[in-house]
Amino acid sequence: MTRTGDRSSGQSENRVFAEVPKLTRIFISILGLWLLFLILRSMIRIALMNRHYRDFFAELSGRVVYRVVALRLSRNRDAGALHRVLLWVFPAYILSLIFVYFVGAMSAFTFLYWGTHAVNSWREAFLASGSALNTLGFATPASIAGQWLAVPEGALGLGIVVFLFTFIPGYQAVIRSREDKTSWLYTRIGDHPTGTALLEWCQRAGIAGDMRDVWEDWEDWFRMLADTHSVLPMLTLSPSVQEGQSWVLAAAAVLDAAARAASSTETKDAESAKICVCTGTRAFVAIADALGRACSTRRGSARIPSMSGVNPEARREEFLSLRMRYEEALFFVARRTFAPLDGILVERIER
Repeated sequence: MTRTGDRSSGQSENRVFAEVPKLTRIFISILGLWLLFLILRSMIRIALMNRHYRDFFAELSGRVVYRVVALRLSRNRDAGALHRVLLWVFPAYILSLIFVYFVGAMSAFTFLYWGTHAVNSWREAFLASGSALNTLGFATPASIAGQWLAVPEGALGLGIVVFLFTFIPGYQAVIRSREDKTSWLYTRIGDHPTGTALLEWCQRAGIAGDMRDVWEDWEDWFRMLADTHSVLPMLTLSPSVQEGQSWVLAAAAVLDAAARAASSTETKDAESAKICVCTGTRAFVAIADALGRACSTRRGSARIPSMSGVNPEARREEFLSLRMRYEEALFFVARRTFAPLDGILVERIER
């Protein structure tokens, strides 16, 4: 009785499928191709393009992960909890992005199986798509169209996992490079880095008269941030390996110290310090824009201001002018990455 009922149900479903207008099948096939194109374009943008794109799938995954993290941290913002939660951000983002790609690709090929008449029902189209995408092959259609579709879908399924996971070591190398300089700073000036503390350490180390090597090293670091964290903004949420350290705090301290050095004519490194501030400003403006900052009338500029004088008031105005260029973008990135900028705020208020 059951087999007869199943056979009758299958025949009825096939009859309904056969009665679907040809234009409807063509439309569904085009919809599947369009969705497949969006998936492939997103993968290329994320893994290969050296430029930030507001990609739908990447932004969807990033926003979901960010909202979950923000909700979790709204209940507990102590340093230990913050570090433990942020350690999961980038892995969760990559896994969620792979999941979105899998679901999108599976849906696209389901449309293609059904639209090209490779199978006889939506259920068979769904199973054929899942079978090919996971490279299991348990439900490969017997039709020629279905077999031709199964081959590229199986390749795409392997590509989604292998292709994306291949780039994870590169992202990890970027984070390690970022954290090497962060640890360098924390080791020298303590757990509460500020611009003043960095300049005081340079004075103790006997290099305060010429810090060109310091500014050039940090200039390279800022350039690396601009080239990587603005392309993949979720890297900004990856915390330091050492609990209690923050690359945003380190950047703020270096920028403040470089701005003070750049506003002085008594040392040989003023020009190098200006270039360091300029590079850091560009980096944080690019990262802030990638994180979704609204357009601001006070944006970073590549122009390096000229010294207007050597008296203390002129130096102070020069310092404030330089700091104004990166301040807004820096604080936006700090807020979006849950970085505690209390120490920097206190120092700025006091001065």
